[in-house]
Amino acid sequence: MSYCINPNCRHPENPQTINFCQTCGSELLINARYRVITVLGQGGFGKTFAVRDRDGTQKVLKVLMNNDTLGVELFQREANVLQRLKHPGLPTVESEGYFTFRVKGSDKPLHCLVMEKIEGKNLQQWLEAQNYQPISSELAIDWLTQLTEILNLVHNQNYFHRDIKPQNVMCRSNGKLVLIDFGAVREVTETIQRATGEVTRISSMGYTPEEQKKGKAEPRSDFFALGRTFTYLLTAQEPRNLQEDPRSGKLIWRNVATQTSKPLADLIDDLMAYFPKDRPKDTQVLLQRLGKMVVKRSYPVGNRPPSPSPDRRSPRFALGWKPALMGLGVAGAIAISAFAIQHFSKTQVENLLSYQSSAHQFKIKYPEKWEKQELQNPVINDVVVFIAPKKNTADAYQEQITVSIEDLPKPMSLDEYNESSLKQIKTNFTDVKILEENPKTIANHRGYTVVFDDKDGQTNTKKMQTWTLMNNKAYVITYTAEKSEYSEYLKTAENMMNSFEIN
Repeated sequence: MSYCINPNCRHPENPQTINFCQTCGSELLINARYRVITVLGQGGFGKTFAVRDRDGTQKVLKVLMNNDTLGVELFQREANVLQRLKHPGLPTVESEGYFTFRVKGSDKPLHCLVMEKIEGKNLQQWLEAQNYQPISSELAIDWLTQLTEILNLVHNQNYFHRDIKPQNVMCRSNGKLVLIDFGAVREVTETIQRATGEVTRISSMGYTPEEQKKGKAEPRSDFFALGRTFTYLLTAQEPRNLQEDPRSGKLIWRNVATQTSKPLADLIDDLMAYFPKDRPKDTQVLLQRLGKMVVKRSYPVGNRPPSPSPDRRSPRFALGWKPALMGLGVAGAIAISAFAIQHFSKTQVENLLSYQSSAHQFKIKYPEKWEKQELQNPVINDVVVFIAPKKNTADAYQEQITVSIEDLPKPMSLDEYNESSLKQIKTNFTDVKILEENPKTIANHRGYTVVFDDKDGQTNTKKMQTWTLMNNKAYVITYTAEKSEYSEYLKTAENMMNSFEIN
């Protein structure tokens, strides 16, 4: 079918083979490129269609049906935001994605925006497909981290979303989240400078904070909606259906989300604070608090296994905004007796298995008793993590080795990357002490190794990080251990690094 987008057309359905509407005569090939397949939805400002590009790719077309000044302004801002912010967690909009189109018989153009079609379900549909089984703390931490990383980019560009809710978050089949529907996005600077002090009032029941309802929206208004979104996911109940404390006004939700860890529940309550000043200051603070949450490896059936908590990931040395991960931490580890450590270290050397990533074209060997977790977080760039087995039930901090691949923002020499990485280590971590720096050959390429102490929360840790550069990418291998047990798997870590190959 070929659908006519003329808002006044009485019979918009047409055969796919014709180029002009049989009813109103309007062009069916939009902008000489897109053929409309079907209607996806309709909101206050316009309609959304599924379209097919000339190369056969399906995309989404949003059409503004009301040409009032405010609507056009909001629509143009959405186009501007998505064209500027290139990120996997946002729909892609090409430079020519925004245009105007005239239908027959009208002197007013329709404002159009074509963007990437995100395959998957929104979080409301996703929860429905899980028979409304509340998500686990582990998955909530993973998803909340993903969305905060997206908001970190948006807020740092002086924008905020203003309409976060489950329907506006898409979940791809691989578990990656995408924030959609930026129709209410406004520049922060304009919000502050506007003489009336007001911004456009766009609200969603149960997810919109009071200051936004009063026309006083700001970036931390996104945090309130984010907190309400996760109460929905953790309780499987709409926030408007939950009770509120008559004295404090706080949402009463923990009693129906008993699977939620206390640190996560405390953070969500802080996100939903009545006054913006009582919410986390910014995305940096939010990421730091998320980084201190230890993720256990248990989750209800139907929930995707989360990536390891940011506190256990390798430190990132990208140029740009990725230093948001600074200050990561974990709960304090429980001490293990010297006898137990010595006994464990004398166990036989384990057989090595081979892990190969065809997508990233590398392979590495690892002990067969170690747990392997493949990661799918496009922001962090960790590809796989190997986690040592627990020594006993009291072992709260498991050693790990992480392989990360980072696209360089520009061509760099190894010396330039070394300098940048060391600077980031000293800037981003607490109580850092560089212990060793040495050139190293890795995967038959020149590389570099640095060993340093830092502190994750109350736990003293020690890290060895080795990297090399190839094809404008940085290949980074990080061994992380509690400081007192660093030597336990040092030989294993060195053997794994020496086995690393780039195809």
